[in-house]
Amino acid sequence: MRYDGILLEKVKCSQFKDIMELPLLFSFNVRKLSESELEAYSFLPPGVEKLLSGREFFILEPFNGGRFNIVKAYAKEVKNGKCFIVVDDEAVRDRRLFERFSFCPEEVGEFILQSSSTTLKRVFILDMSLKGVKLLIKGQRRGVVKEGELLTLIQERRVLTVKVLWEEERREGLVVGGQILKANFNVMKFIMRNYVSLVKRVLLRNA
Repeated sequence: MRYDGILLEKVKCSQFKDIMELPLLFSFNVRKLSESELEAYSFLPPGVEKLLSGREFFILEPFNGGRFNIVKAYAKEVKNGKCFIVVDDEAVRDRRLFERFSFCPEEVGEFILQSSSTTLKRVFILDMSLKGVKLLIKGQRRGVVKEGELLTLIQERRVLTVKVLWEEERREGLVVGGQILKANFNVMKFIMRNYVSLVKRVLLRNA
């Protein structure tokens, strides 16, 4: 049987002070050793198992009807491409973290933000899903955007329309959570291209 896993890998982005937590998605074949112990092998992407040794991560454990539970797991040992895993029985209820893809903002590039009242530069995407996006407006504080306001993000020929859901001040600037209403580009391709690029860098760093 093939399982999917999620490792929260800490990444330092070159132009940003905060450490980012990257949900690194991977898959592997499983041989059950007992009710709580697994032998994992044939990892994809190759080399991801080198990050697991001695660490906690999450497993998407399949059950009836194609559904799955997200459960905690611990990698006891990684040897010769195999990983020996202890699985926790308790399911993780909050799945929101695993539905978003994180990026190093400078690698995705800067956007220009336009609203009914202002135009701002130095706007970056921190993470993204098909329906939502988290933005960093560098150097700004509360008041530059409002809850419920519609924002237009522009990067070259890309245009993204977002409705503001919440805002939060951080040392880098204002972080804004928004609902994606419209895009003139393929959001899934945009997400995967930038996410895969970051994952490759993380794996090469640990090769």
